[in-house]
Amino acid sequence: MKDPDIEFSKWKLERKKGSFRFAVLTSFPAILGVMIGRSIEPIFISEAAWSWALTTDILVSGFWASVGAIPLSFVIWWWREKKYKRHIARFEQHT
Repeated sequence: MKDPDIEFSKWKLERKKGSFRFAVLTSFPAILGVMIGRSIEPIFISEAAWSWALTTDILVSGFWASVGAIPLSFVIWWWREKKYKRHIARFEQHT
């Protein structure tokens, strides 16, 4: 089981860097993974050569991955921030 105090102290340092940075760093691996996955698939499955249509398909899939991943990152930020503020409020009640 994770120690909640360590988790909250890490979040305190993370939140100082900002929500935009958090969203970019959280969503970038997902977007990159989708694009790499879409580019690896034709190498093993398709017999056709690399084409412009495949390149645009990879870029479009990256766009749609970002449409999903970036808002999800902001939801994760909001949820962690809410959890952090609730923890701080409980801590202040006990002191």
